[in-house]
Amino acid sequence: MEAAAKALRQSATGKDLRGFIRYLEEHYPCDVLRVAREVDPIFEATAILSRLEKEDKFPLVIFEKVKKSTIPVVANTHAAFHRNAMAIGLEPDAGPRQFAAEYARREAAPIEPAVVRTGPCKEVVLKGSEVDLTALPTLKYHEKDAGRYITHAFTVMKDPETGIRNAGIYRYQVFDKTTAGIQLSETAHGHYIFKKNLKRGRPTEIAAVIGHHPAVSLGCLSFTSIDVDEFSIAGAMLGEPIELVRCDGVDLEVPANCEIVLEGYIDPKERRPEAPFGEYPGTYGPQRNNPVVHFNRITMRENPLYQSSFVGHPDNLLMSGLTRLSAILSTVRLACPSVKEVYVPPSGRCRYVCYVAMEKLIEGDPKNAAMAAFAADPFLKFVVVVDDDVDILKDAEVIHAIAQRVRWYTDTFQVTHARGSPLDPASYDPAGGSHIVTKVGIDATRKANFPEEIRVPGTDKVDLDALFGVRWREWGR
Repeated sequence: MEAAAKALRQSATGKDLRGFIRYLEEHYPCDVLRVAREVDPIFEATAILSRLEKEDKFPLVIFEKVKKSTIPVVANTHAAFHRNAMAIGLEPDAGPRQFAAEYARREAAPIEPAVVRTGPCKEVVLKGSEVDLTALPTLKYHEKDAGRYITHAFTVMKDPETGIRNAGIYRYQVFDKTTAGIQLSETAHGHYIFKKNLKRGRPTEIAAVIGHHPAVSLGCLSFTSIDVDEFSIAGAMLGEPIELVRCDGVDLEVPANCEIVLEGYIDPKERRPEAPFGEYPGTYGPQRNNPVVHFNRITMRENPLYQSSFVGHPDNLLMSGLTRLSAILSTVRLACPSVKEVYVPPSGRCRYVCYVAMEKLIEGDPKNAAMAAFAADPFLKFVVVVDDDVDILKDAEVIHAIAQRVRWYTDTFQVTHARGSPLDPASYDPAGGSHIVTKVGIDATRKANFPEEIRVPGTDKVDLDALFGVRWREWGR
């Protein structure tokens, strides 16, 4: 019954980006803000998003008129947690615990994609001299960005050894009408595929997919192995098979219901300076000589929408952070079955810090759990393991556990020269794009001789509504 209700809720949100927007405007109109006047893609659009963020407001924003483009920009799709929850069929008041459980359930039951003859993404076809990346409403996000970027394109490739599709999100710096620089992180599957083709001396065919239902984005960011087609996980998140159409210029398949597809190839030899660019840590990624992509075909819907991810802000952080939880939890539970839940808090950029709650049955298990978390996600640098009475969704409770329950000389360990993120500003050589970092595990559980903590009997039985009415809920707002 519950599964049927989730499926019904999800089907109501549509099967593509515009369907999701229609659902929000009909049922949650405050979740969508439209900017009718023309905005400048150089800083103005992102300044509006940044100003909303300072007010702690995270609506989906549609910039209907962007200077020198005829295509509207959709931003902040993933910036509010409840929209991510609704995207996979949950109620809008669901929390991170419910999201992690539902995401893991769907991740474990992939739905294979279905290839169809054609679809909306082929309504308009541009090739040859018609190809013009500069006609897209790409944005310049932060003050010192090297240029305008495509930030929410899922790059589809095929492994040359297995033929298995891969979809990953990588940034593109637009150089001119047909070329762009691409950053392929050393930890990304796309990097491995590119290296395999490089070894063979041949280009890597790609299709950059822009604009789809948020469930598809959440599914494509699943922590799968390189031999798993991310579109099967995306289908599980959407609740139905992803319909794919074959590209005409490259040997790849892309979602039929997406908004825009850029077809091309990564040159095996060509390199150009790319970046700086304001990245997810909240700092600028350094300039590097990165591979160059040549685009030779664009297909799109009639009157397409261009989807942007506001990198370094909740829109980008939440999307990537929530999709890490199930992989970390399953790996940690292999090491320690008594682990209850894990969380990567926004305070750690949804990347660097992980909280683990467990029922400690055996001394030493907390450190094993921390090591397993590091193995599950190479970007993690700090893992804090706490007792399961600590609410790991609240930083203050975790810090309280560290302050009260940690004896630093016995309850912590560090691993130097470990693999992390090449964008980490605390790496051994951030200017050079080093991915080598030091990792710290912290056992913040109670120890055997820990003194008894104070408690007030009957606290959970107090009915504040009966005592004060609902007015008490307004205090402090």
